[in-house]
Order: sequence, then structure tokens, then C-alpha cells
Amino acid sequence: MKSLSALLLFAASAVIAAPTSVGVVDVAAVMTKYNKAIEIKAGIDKSLEASRSAVNDRAKEIDALKADFDSVVKRANDPILNDSGKKSLQAEATTKRDDLQKRLNEFQQFAQNAQGQIQQRANQLEQNVITDIRVETDKIAKEKGLQLVIPKAIAFTSDSTLDITEQVIKNLNANYKTGSATEAPAGK
Repeated sequence: MKSLSALLLFAASAVIAAPTSVGVVDVAAVMTKYNKAIEIKAGIDKSLEASRSAVNDRAKEIDALKADFDSVVKRANDPILNDSGKKSLQAEATTKRDDLQKRLNEFQQFAQNAQGQIQQRANQLEQNVITDIRVETDKIAKEKGLQLVIPKAIAFTSDSTLDITEQVIKNLNANYKTGSATEAPAGK
């Protein structure tokens, strides 16, 4: 038991005695200043806007179908209409209601798919940028002899001399060719 205690004490003193070189990276700052991340965000925003426009166009179609259905129902409920006319308009209303419901279901599926595709692309591209940040951080850590680099967001406090964020951004932007952000084509 004494030898285990001595071993633990020796290990603890070795850890305490060894200076640790630490760096921090503000990932959020990199995401807002790294040209690739900026281009990717702009592309996603453009896709999002196109998706919203397509959803709005389909919503207008649904609104028109609903107005047409409401008009047929109103005409079918006209008290001066004969039975034959009422039956004909009720059959037309049933057909229009079924078509409206089908188109509404398609619309909801389209909107969900569009949102899901954009979210999936955003996640993939964010991971791509995070990978770039990790690779560059590893290079800088080796150059500076850092043993540990952590995201600034998880550090309770850190001295500004530990922050390598600006160097990461500078190196990433220097190695990035504008317009070469790899992005999957938007699906509709």
C-alpha cells in the first residue's frame, strides 16, 4: 500500500512539475472571419432563400385551391339551387377537397424535405470548416510547442497570450482560395 501511495505521489509531482503549454481558439470568431465559412454561409443563406421562395409559391397554390374549394362549397349551399345542382356541386367540392388535401400533404412534405436538406448541408459544411480549424490548430500547436489547445468557449478563463485564434484565421484565409468552398448542389 505504501508503494502505491509513493507511486501516486511521484506521478502527481511529475505532472505538477512539468509545465504544460496550452492554447485557446475562439471557434465562433473563426467561423465569422474564415473566408470559407463566410462563403459557405452565404451559399446556405441563398439556398434557404430559394427554398423559402419555392415554399411560398406552393403555399400560394394551396391558397388558390382552398379559395376555389370554398367557392364551390358556398355555391353548393345556395338555397335557391335545385337538388341536381347541389349534388353536382357537392361532388365537385368533394373532388376539390380531396385534391386540396393531397396537395397540402405534398406541400408539407416538400417544406420538411427542403428544411431537412438545408440543415443537412449546413451540418456537413460546418463539419468541413471545423476539420479545417482542427488541422490548422494542430499545425500551429506543433509550431508553438503547445501540448493542449481548447476551444475558448469551454475555458472559464484564459490569458490573452494563450489565444491563437487570429493566427488560425490568418493561416486558414491565406491557404483558402476564394470560391473553392465545396458545397453539394441544393436539392429541390
